[in-house]
Amino acid sequence: MNYLYIGKPSDDNIGNGKSVSIVGEVIERWLEDETRTIFSNISLKSIPYTKFTPDNIDEVLETDSALVIIDEIHAIVHKNHKILEHCTKHTIEGLCYRLGQFFRQVRKRKSDTYSSSQTFADTAFQYRTLMQRQIVCEKFNLQGSILKKCDSDKCPDNHEHYIKQTLYKNFNFVRELPLFDPSPYYEYYDSYEIVKGWVTYE
Repeated sequence: MNYLYIGKPSDDNIGNGKSVSIVGEVIERWLEDETRTIFSNISLKSIPYTKFTPDNIDEVLETDSALVIIDEIHAIVHKNHKILEHCTKHTIEGLCYRLGQFFRQVRKRKSDTYSSSQTFADTAFQYRTLMQRQIVCEKFNLQGSILKKCDSDKCPDNHEHYIKQTLYKNFNFVRELPLFDPSPYYEYYDSYEIVKGWVTYE
């Protein structure tokens, strides 16, 4: 299954918990079956994983039952990039096309991908058509017994955060997911890591 975690369009400059939601989900899936291989384009801590880069895309594509994190997918392939089989704008010819082929064949490999993007529209069109599940994330903090929406990326230290996740299937409303507590998962990654692009867009 291909999952795309996004923020609400009006909140696109606020850290809404997309990355920590992905990291938390992947860790939980891995704990259920530690034989699964984790690939990630962001650095992870305290769990075994392989860094996903353009240089090892063949390994990622050929691994069965993988858990694949592609954080900031809009940064590694620009939304207006023309995805072609023989694209030469990458260090590896056709890298953007091969990534799309990977999304198409995850069911056969029994793999799952977890991508994040600021908004749905920021993802390259061909990729977003292949995302079977979209999860919209919103960051809230608990004040007493009341959840209040956060309106800043850098919140006060006393904020006790929870992430509201709304699950869509092809952008038809499905359901509200249980509130996600991100606190156990912050230690597993660096939320300020810069994701490097895989293509130069002109």
